[in-house]
Amino acid sequence: MTRRRGEVQLRKLKLLVVLLLVVATALGAFLWIRHTTNAVRAEARERFFEQYNRQQSLMAELASHTLEEMFATFQRNLDLVVMLFEGKAVTRQRAEEVGERLKKIYGSLASTPVVDLVIFDCSGTAIAIEPADSYTVGRNYAWRDYIRWAREKGKPGQMYVSTFTRMEGGKRRGDKALIVAEGIYGPRGEFLGVAGCVLDFEKLARKHILPIRIGRHGHAWLADISNRAILVGPSGRLVGLGFDEAFLPRWPRLHDLLVSMKSGKPGSGWYDYLDAEIPDQPVRKLASFYPFRVGNRLWSLGISTPEREVDELLSTFMHRQEAFATTLLAAVLGGATLLMGILVNWNRILTAEVNHHTRALSEAHSRLESTFDELLVAKKVAAVGHLALGLAHEIRNPLSAIQMNMQMIRKKIAPTGILRENFSIVEEEIRRLNRLLKDVLDFARTRPLRLQTAELGEIVARLLQLLAQRLEEEQIRSEVRIDTSLTLVCDPEQIHQVLLNLVLNACEAMQATPPGERLLAITAHGRDGMALLRVRDTGGGIPPDRQDQLFEPFFTTKASGGGLGLSILQTIVLRHGGSVSVESEPGRGAVFTVTLPLGGPGDKGEGQP
Repeated sequence: MTRRRGEVQLRKLKLLVVLLLVVATALGAFLWIRHTTNAVRAEARERFFEQYNRQQSLMAELASHTLEEMFATFQRNLDLVVMLFEGKAVTRQRAEEVGERLKKIYGSLASTPVVDLVIFDCSGTAIAIEPADSYTVGRNYAWRDYIRWAREKGKPGQMYVSTFTRMEGGKRRGDKALIVAEGIYGPRGEFLGVAGCVLDFEKLARKHILPIRIGRHGHAWLADISNRAILVGPSGRLVGLGFDEAFLPRWPRLHDLLVSMKSGKPGSGWYDYLDAEIPDQPVRKLASFYPFRVGNRLWSLGISTPEREVDELLSTFMHRQEAFATTLLAAVLGGATLLMGILVNWNRILTAEVNHHTRALSEAHSRLESTFDELLVAKKVAAVGHLALGLAHEIRNPLSAIQMNMQMIRKKIAPTGILRENFSIVEEEIRRLNRLLKDVLDFARTRPLRLQTAELGEIVARLLQLLAQRLEEEQIRSEVRIDTSLTLVCDPEQIHQVLLNLVLNACEAMQATPPGERLLAITAHGRDGMALLRVRDTGGGIPPDRQDQLFEPFFTTKASGGGLGLSILQTIVLRHGGSVSVESEPGRGAVFTVTLPLGGPGDKGEGQP
């Protein structure tokens, strides 16, 4: 009996040990899975936040480059103003002499936030202003910072940018503004005066800062690091307050983040600030910033998004993760083997989801880089356009005077023989230069689009009717295949100009082709909300090494061409929201393809990126 009782107690003890081992194993597995789940969740969240910050950083860098280029444009125009007074006293009489040029320079800034262009003499008195303002002319502004800076510290070619200010007089009293100025100096560096522009800061912010959004509550902000002032706040409002006044002591981390930007290096971080949906409730925000220099100032443009909103982008993935975690924890209670199988499967799915989101962010990053490249091309064309416009105006007037005097001399002396031929050559060259200047002006001063609904077939028919005699004289056959009732929203006159340039280029390309082989083919059809227009010729073709240069301003393969036809054509197509490309092989002609949205600019059609 005693022996049996001992065996029963031994079995109970063994069972208790087994139960304790099972419970300990299950508890250990539970804790291990919980720890692993949290670690994987934290890693996925960290990687997603890292990719999101990269996207914000790229947007901040692109916007900063845009502001840098805009202020570089202001400086180039101020340089032109300073050159008008180079070697001359800055007086009201001199300002009247160059008044027309001042108007042209101010006119070239019409699309920018520039309010007016002002000239001050060495005493700080305003002697000229565009547009005219009787309140300003004759008043003394020697107490202004930019006047003192130009007199005491400025050097030739340096640009001054003021702090955020409110106008104190004139028609714009009370408006938020910035002052951009450049000193005028004599040959020995003596101070002669100041040329300055007043910028409408609200217009600048509405165009270049406030439209930058990411998500529902992600805003861009702008800070003057040199002056320790916030210009556009993290909530998308114009501020103009100092760092200490705006953020201390309530938002010390944001204050410290802004102060750290004085190093001039881009970066990312986080800070606490107001919730956009629940007023007076702090929320953590992710921020990326890009410092850049504007004249004598170090500015920083940043983009910040509530962390809550970034987490929402992962909500579907995180809910699925929680469901898997719950299933795995329940499976632990059923058996270790099933637990391990589910864990492996869960990790595989988790990795796939993370890779999917990473690829999506990489694609977004690639699209932003492509947009940046297009922006650089547009800025390059704009810079060439500004330069070409100034040169064209400076050349056209003396050229007209030369032509008039040549005509007067010819009437007076009535030349004959070789002298008469020489006069004809000079006059023909003058006409050629005038044609070139007209192309330059067309390139630099694009007129606004006058959009209306038009049939592409009618535009092509009108063009071929206009060129019928030339095609007949040059023995060029034409073939036209256009979808019936192919209509699009466009500026018909500018699309007519695009087709005219392509057809004339095709005619010139076929001059060396035997008459029986000269064929001009024009086709057009609609696809996915886009109109595809092709112009094909049977000319000598275009060498591969020159195809990438065709649309660059002033590049030409013609002996008498100005090199602006295709650049103007590309500008028109891009402003319509389309694209133009070329396919060609030497000896087999060329095909130019113009793609235009049927719904007009801003409508890329169904399925288009």
